[in-house]
Order: sequence, then structure tokens, then C-alpha cells
Amino acid sequence: MDIRHLQHLIAVADEGSFTKAARKVHIVQSGVSSSIKELEEEVGVRLIERTTRSVALTDAGKVFLQHARASLAAIEEGLQSVREFDGIVRGRLRIGVLQSLIPYLDMPLVLKNIRTDYPLLEIEVRSVTADAVPEMVRSGELDLSFHALHGSPTIPGLVVLPFIEDTLVGICGVDHPLAAKDKVSMDSISQENFVDLTPGRATRRMIDREFAVRNLHRRTVIEVGEVHTVVQFVSRGLGVAIVPSVLARAFPESSDLKVLAIADRQPALTRWGLAIVAKARTKGKEPLSTVNLFLEAMRKASKLPVKRRLRV
Repeated sequence: MDIRHLQHLIAVADEGSFTKAARKVHIVQSGVSSSIKELEEEVGVRLIERTTRSVALTDAGKVFLQHARASLAAIEEGLQSVREFDGIVRGRLRIGVLQSLIPYLDMPLVLKNIRTDYPLLEIEVRSVTADAVPEMVRSGELDLSFHALHGSPTIPGLVVLPFIEDTLVGICGVDHPLAAKDKVSMDSISQENFVDLTPGRATRRMIDREFAVRNLHRRTVIEVGEVHTVVQFVSRGLGVAIVPSVLARAFPESSDLKVLAIADRQPALTRWGLAIVAKARTKGKEPLSTVNLFLEAMRKASKLPVKRRLRV
């Protein structure tokens, strides 16, 4: 079995098209088709269902894809370990980012510094959702990713490195009746119309839990997929919201907001946070690990103090 067979299968799975996969791996479409056919003949089962309009993995293909990703990740790690002997950093680093990361970390600066110091290192950055992060890192699709969390969770098979914590605050437009206050209770803010993130977002689930533990209900009048849009809508007087404090002040619309401290003491409001999720690496001397190089660069460029030295 050729490594390229696995690479081509992953490309087809990621792109959902033989044409796009061929473009990604820089060969002609017929080459990808032949490669997948050879792979299917070798494993003895059909991995991809082909129709005139779509390409989809079979159940067997979905199972095999997980092993293909893990195999290529292991090979890449082995290559990196060998290459480190000459002191030159090479290889590929795949990073997952969340939209809520922007106010806390100057990612372009981190990437620019790494590319300047290690020009042979290839870097891929993908926008991800929090729910997808653990499996993408576990499978080797990503080497590390940022992940929204609360408390100190553990994720089987992965290392969770706390990056920052932030307090939750209420926000309303400057013309809203609550704008006359500096603090608000969860009970009083629950009486207002809310602009919320969609239910699948990690921050939304966290806020839902805060209301649930207090046996409170709120009326959500607008649901959107991005924090920036939440801030924008609240600044225009369309409702109130609860968001992390730095995010409340991060966008141009924040000048039209009143930020309200949440006064609840019992139970205390959970702190929102971001962590870095990565695979646990094998023990041994790995002075030039690309993951650790990124974490070190990130620590230097973070907009907020990092509590401890990050190291996988």
C-alpha cells in the first residue's frame, strides 16, 4: 500500500470531489480515481460511492479514513523526529482556530514569526467549531486546536492546556433601560429579550447551563452564529446578551454598548475559557517539536498573560 493512496483518500474525503482532490494533491483527476481504485482493490471493499453528482464515503470508507489519518500523522511525526537531528525544522503543522480567538491572540503575528524563524515549516490553519475539535485532533487531521471550555475538562487521549480565562458579562445598547446600571443579576437580565448564539455553539451551551442551574428562563428573540453579530445586534438595541468580557469590548460596535457586571455570588458564575488541545506526545527528547514551537510563539504573542508555560 502506497502512502499516496492514503493521501488521495483523505483528499477526496475532505474535498468531497475527485476534481477538487486532484487539485489539492497536484495531480490529474484520473490519477486520483486510479489511486482510489487501487486502494479499494487492495483492502477488498468499496471505500467511496460515486454518482454523477456526488462522492461519499461508504461505512467501510469512514472507518478506514480514521486509520488513514492516524497512519499519516504517525509517519509525519516520525519524519519530524528524524529531521530534527540536523537542527532544521521541517514538516507540516495543522492548526484549528475558533472565531472567538481573535481578541486574545494575534495569530497573524504568531504565524509570521514562525515562518520567519522556520521557513521550511509548512503551516495550515483551519477554522473549526468547538464540537469538531476533539475528533479532528485525535484522528490527526489537526496537530492542535483551540477549544472553548469551562471548568477543567479532560478529553480522553488528548492533552488540554488552559490558555486564558475570562469572566462573563451582560451587554446592552446604551439606550437600553439596563444601561443606567453597572451591575445586573441573572434574575433581572433574564427578563429581557436575548440575542443568543445558535444552540450548537459552546458558549451558548455554557450560558444555557448558567440559567438552568438557577432555574431561570429567558426569551431568545434572535439566534446568530457569530459573536461579532451578537455584539452588533445588541448595539442596535435588538436585545441583550451574555458574552465573555474581552469579546464584549473587542469590536467597533462596543462603543455603543453598556457592559454590565453580573452580580450573582451564589452560585458563582462559571468562567469562560480557551484551551489548546493536542495529542499526548511520546516521551523522549523532542527539542524541536513543531507543536511546542507554535505554543512558545503563541505564549510570546498572546494579548493576555498566559498563566503557565505551555508545553505538550
